[in-house]
Amino acid sequence: MSALEVLDDQVTEAGRHELRMYSPAVGREVAATLLTPPGWEPGGANRYPVLYLLHGSSDDHHCWTRNTEIARLAATANVLVVIPEGGRMGFYTDWKVTDRLGTVPGWETFHLVELLSLLENSYGASDVRTVAGISMGGYGAMRYAMRHPGMFRAAGSLSGLVHLTRRGMGPLLGVLAVREGMRPGRIWGPRRAAADVWAENDPVLRPEAFAGMKVYLAAGDGHRVPGEQFVAGMGLLERYARVMNEDFAERLTLAGVDVTTRFTTGTHFWKALSASLDEFWPFAVESLTD
Repeated sequence: MSALEVLDDQVTEAGRHELRMYSPAVGREVAATLLTPPGWEPGGANRYPVLYLLHGSSDDHHCWTRNTEIARLAATANVLVVIPEGGRMGFYTDWKVTDRLGTVPGWETFHLVELLSLLENSYGASDVRTVAGISMGGYGAMRYAMRHPGMFRAAGSLSGLVHLTRRGMGPLLGVLAVREGMRPGRIWGPRRAAADVWAENDPVLRPEAFAGMKVYLAAGDGHRVPGEQFVAGMGLLERYARVMNEDFAERLTLAGVDVTTRFTTGTHFWKALSASLDEFWPFAVESLTD
């Protein structure tokens, strides 16, 4: 496979790089935001631990800097924060069929082979890593940690849709697919016809895969926090995510995994999600620097 090609590296403000790249794995141009730590220099000898932050469905990698205080938080820590594009309905896997943009995107290979290599060779990344995400990205973080033992010290789900085979996930993914102009069943195949594939990609069914790792699970209760706008369906979706993460926490605990939970109020929208990131941040930094 050819290497990831950097087409543009634009420094939009102090400590923030916007990368535009060509990914052989995805088959087209992709993007990522890098938040570099204080004292970082291009080509410098220092190596920095890496926090991967994954975005949710029907969104892009700019959601973190647009809706949260991640830039301010990153400026206080000796950590390289990497926020890659993952497709509006990519679900952090290597596809077997074309998506709506006409390529067969290998999101997992882009993130964990191509981008990882670029970060280590050109941006001072060390081999100390934590991965976390929101919603679809929370699932992606758990899936990556499950499938790549030893790659990450810790994994975090912030309102993540972590239980792929839970009742209701098939219809939910179908709705999300239609909203994005896709035919349902494109990622892992129709649920009934590809039950084994769905099971293989479900972190909740593999708690033992998280042995030796720290796991952080957060979700709200579906009720709006003060000042949070009403968005239809976001309360119901958050309650669904909450049950998934509670079940996952129980299974991880029974498997002897070091799991931290934060189950509080809030819906599946940015007021609560931003607060969830603030609460998660000390855990992320500690996992990378202790």
